[in-house]
Amino acid sequence: MNKNDDNFLGRWLANDLSEKEKKDFENTPEYLAYKDILKGVEKFERPEFDIEGNLQKQKEYNNIYTSAKPATAKVIKLRTWLYTAAAVVVILIGLRTVFFNTTTINTELAETKTWTLPDNSIVTLNAESSIEYDDRSFTKDRSIILEGEAFFDVAKGSQFTVRTKNGNIKVLGTQFNVYSRNTTIEVQCYEGKVSVSNQKNDVILTPGKGVIASDNNKLNSVEIKDSKPSWMQQKSTFHQVSLNRLIEELERQYDITIEKGNVDTNRLFSGFFIHTDLSIALKTCFEPMNIDYKIKSSKTIELKNK
Repeated sequence: MNKNDDNFLGRWLANDLSEKEKKDFENTPEYLAYKDILKGVEKFERPEFDIEGNLQKQKEYNNIYTSAKPATAKVIKLRTWLYTAAAVVVILIGLRTVFFNTTTINTELAETKTWTLPDNSIVTLNAESSIEYDDRSFTKDRSIILEGEAFFDVAKGSQFTVRTKNGNIKVLGTQFNVYSRNTTIEVQCYEGKVSVSNQKNDVILTPGKGVIASDNNKLNSVEIKDSKPSWMQQKSTFHQVSLNRLIEELERQYDITIEKGNVDTNRLFSGFFIHTDLSIALKTCFEPMNIDYKIKSSKTIELKNK
């Protein structure tokens, strides 16, 4: 795809590409995206263009424009205009197809939210998280995209799939929690059975079992003792996580910025903090690690080694 060719998309839609251009375009990532848009366009009535009428209007306009400004008049190529118009129409209709039937639910910093899906499954999102699903097909394929962390209480029925950038989770009807941020994925099963898969593993979880991806993407087993994720009880719990991840979660739950200074954020932390009192949370996290903290403002915390 020639990125310097402003009319490339229009020429493709008008079937005006050479065989080599077609072949090269079909081998690009962009080709699949535009092909999906065209599939959606087929569901709508295409606008009809009065080519002859527009051509006549264009000629009349060019005559007037040329007479008024002979020194700076420009010739407008009708074929180029048609390419551009066709591309714009297809993209706009395609965007309508792709986005207008998609539901996206998200949470801000320091916010949680509960949402009921079309099949009556219930999702509770942790702070700074989002889910996305297609309204038209959800009751048939029960597929949802997650970024961040969420607890799912899935109604019984056909297979329910949670897709994340770090792996996929498949269930029939159960309660489970998914954490997927950066390159980490964690899944905990609280009821029923959960299938977790990523690039290297496929694991079946039963109640009280969980997995966490290690640095090499291997899913390592962990035991779950609580009946619900701790964040749903306004508390974040950690076991052998980096200080950097702890800081990110503090920022997420309290909507603050933590200046790390010269603190080693690769150190490991095990413990918890509550979501209801920042001063207690800071004390719980940093005093055991011999890290000083200073509240510079209501939104900024400064760290330094003791």
